[in-house]
Amino acid sequence: MRLLIVEDHQKINDLLTTFARQDQHEVIQARNAEDAMKALSKQSFDVIITDLMLPDMQGEELIAKIRANSDVYIMVISAKIDVPGRIDVLSLGADDYVTKPFSVEEVMAKLKNVAKRVVVHQPIIHAYNHGSLKIYPLSREVVSFGVSVTLTKYEYNVLWQLASHPSKIYSRDELLETCFDESEAFDRVIDVYIKNIRKKLNDESANPSCIKTHYGLGYQFVGKKDD
Repeated sequence: MRLLIVEDHQKINDLLTTFARQDQHEVIQARNAEDAMKALSKQSFDVIITDLMLPDMQGEELIAKIRANSDVYIMVISAKIDVPGRIDVLSLGADDYVTKPFSVEEVMAKLKNVAKRVVVHQPIIHAYNHGSLKIYPLSREVVSFGVSVTLTKYEYNVLWQLASHPSKIYSRDELLETCFDESEAFDRVIDVYIKNIRKKLNDESANPSCIKTHYGLGYQFVGKKDD
């Protein structure tokens, strides 16, 4: 199996990695949530093993972000031993919980059981129009015609909201409500954001391959998702 180990304690990370590789698993190591999300965006994993005490993000938040886009098997290894905390983590979508200090042999045995029923997962990449547009939701990266596109926070929010619901025509008010902080939302600003997104994606409004305008109604994502 291919594993992603997210643990900022280098010795623990290396210990798990060594034993996993001895059991013929492929392993990618990450020491923080940012690196983990980048790895998840670029390649597929069968199992994620993560700590909860990460330097840049709480593990609970990382699990929630992963679960919003993937059903990959998640095993938590943490020093948090209180029952309510463990229940919260499992309710967020973790599949297993191992408390520190732990037996690495126990973790390897659990992985053997997981391997019997694991589903092959694909990288968390959403590709459209024969790969001309790629969206990486965990890292919020957008690539158009092979070139990384820099979108602002709200430009990305609008694009992802539309792309996530291609059959729906969104009115300006709906996009304002779903994509913007309340303090920064005002009417007609959507038109500006749509114009900016189209420009950055080289998407012609007259012959759209990504975002179509339905006059009097709103906007719709019309990109064809790749198989």
